[in-house]
Amino acid sequence: MPDLRYIVDSGPIIAALNRRDSHHEWAKAVFASLGEAPTTCEAVLTEACWHLRESPEAVARVMEMPARGDLRLYPVAHEEGVALAGLVRKYGKRMDLADASIVRLAELFPNATVITTDREDFRIYRRNRNDPIALIHP
Repeated sequence: MPDLRYIVDSGPIIAALNRRDSHHEWAKAVFASLGEAPTTCEAVLTEACWHLRESPEAVARVMEMPARGDLRLYPVAHEEGVALAGLVRKYGKRMDLADASIVRLAELFPNATVITTDREDFRIYRRNRNDPIALIHP
């Protein structure tokens, strides 16, 4: 995969598909402004589907996003399981698999910006131990 510009967390995906989400308009505007499909991973899609589980149509739309070219998938867990485990050990209960995957993607693609609604956690997380992660957030 060539160097990428954007990595997306589950929050913006959820917000874009849920009109009742407080970040709905923000998420739609961000996705419309990117000019390319952001990259994510299966753990983020799983988390988004879980949060949208009350709407089978929204869940189906999440599943279709990679095939439609709205998202690019990077299989981070397959190659990076040891690094993901190290991040979870470092951050403890604060970090789940989706967050660890996003942080690891930010390490693998240091020029990318992370799109998230989780400003609180992603301001604490660091890539490569000490580097803050560039964010787009509401």
